[in-house]
Amino acid sequence: MFLDVNYLIIKKQKTLMKIFHLFLALLFISSSFIIASPADVNLFVYSYLLDNETFTKTPFNLSDGEYYIVNISEPSFIVSASDGKVRMLTEKQEIQNALVGYYATLGITQEDLKVEQEYKNELLKLVDLYNATREKEYECRAYIGIDRFECVDYETCWRACYTPVCQQMKIGAGRKFLDLIWDFSNLTNSIDSNLSAFKQKLSSLSQLTSLDELDELLKLIRNMKNNSVAINNNEIFNPMAMGFCHLVSYNLTYLTEAEIGVLTKRDRVEPLLTLQETVDELHNRTLQRIQLKAQLVIDKLCSSLTANNSEQVRLFKLDTLNTSKMNQIIASLEEAGKLAGCNSMNETQIQAAQLSFLSLLNESRKYKEELGEVVNLKEEVKSSLSRMQGDFLLYFKLGEFNSKMNEIEMKIDFAESSQLPSIKSQLVQLKREMEEASGNKPISFLVGFLSSPIFLICVVLVVIYIIYKKR
Repeated sequence: MFLDVNYLIIKKQKTLMKIFHLFLALLFISSSFIIASPADVNLFVYSYLLDNETFTKTPFNLSDGEYYIVNISEPSFIVSASDGKVRMLTEKQEIQNALVGYYATLGITQEDLKVEQEYKNELLKLVDLYNATREKEYECRAYIGIDRFECVDYETCWRACYTPVCQQMKIGAGRKFLDLIWDFSNLTNSIDSNLSAFKQKLSSLSQLTSLDELDELLKLIRNMKNNSVAINNNEIFNPMAMGFCHLVSYNLTYLTEAEIGVLTKRDRVEPLLTLQETVDELHNRTLQRIQLKAQLVIDKLCSSLTANNSEQVRLFKLDTLNTSKMNQIIASLEEAGKLAGCNSMNETQIQAAQLSFLSLLNESRKYKEELGEVVNLKEEVKSSLSRMQGDFLLYFKLGEFNSKMNEIEMKIDFAESSQLPSIKSQLVQLKREMEEASGNKPISFLVGFLSSPIFLICVVLVVIYIIYKKR
């Protein structure tokens, strides 16, 4: 009794220790195994989508965390959501490991590649049951004579048709009847050869290495089904035609069940037998999505920059002076701001193109400011010149001043940045001359008159007059 009590105490202690260790393990896992939320996964996937694309995702859990197969019209890439962050599987080996793990969650493992004897026995039983329903076919072969002699062309079929009833038919129906039994002979021999090949191939299978092995079995089964139907469609079996032989009561259900059995096996092992192809395709699509995302980033960057550049040009055009040179500058700014070919550039090239635009914009702003100073000075000079109009004492100087102003205005319209300081100096000089003329009008008038064509005409007239008087 005492031993029993001690045993129970020890057993209870061991149970408590197991529970405690399990609790510690769960605590450790919960602290180190963090899964990203579905919302985080969705945000991650959205960054790889075009505007009109949608996706679905297939979740599965492996020992190191949660994974998703992302389908964008087709399986496109796999993401890991472990450690609290989402990442895309980009290496072939990790893609393969994830796929193998995913198949395992569906119960598909390497064990499925084995062709168990029980499975083979079931298929063999089905084709044997089908074969047992060919009695009327064999009967017809004996009825004709092709059970004993070959019928592979017109001559051999003529000789094989040796039974009394067959001889009467070949004499009465002629070539047509021989062609029909020739066709029947080919079909029934085909069933035999397909049946034999099926059994041989199935018996030799122990471990599947290719889908072709199962596809060959399917082909043999379907050949038997098609040949069976073709035999009953032959006129020698058609009671409404020749009706030479009875219709064969083929039970094709057995072949259909065998076909389903092979197809079921094929569907189950296909992921394993096409694993490498699937990995290659998924890896290629993954790389394409990475490139697409990079292009999306470029497209968004280009769109953002060109929109901002357009706004900068719009602001620059506000209160811009309307000169031929300024219009050229605005056109150059608009073209540079479009960042032509931006979507086919890398980020370094885009940055260089954007810096070129900003440099041109800064130069244009500086030019605009300098041009504004020149134009303001010009307007000031023109205003002074306008006030001088009608002053008789400045009559001769006004023509000179107006001519200089017209010349300066023409220069301003096409002036380069380097020419503006010179034009500004000319305006300052003109302004000084105008002020000097206004400050000493009589002398200005006299100097202007003496240097004018009128004075020369007057002198000529006086000389002529004096000469005339002397005569």
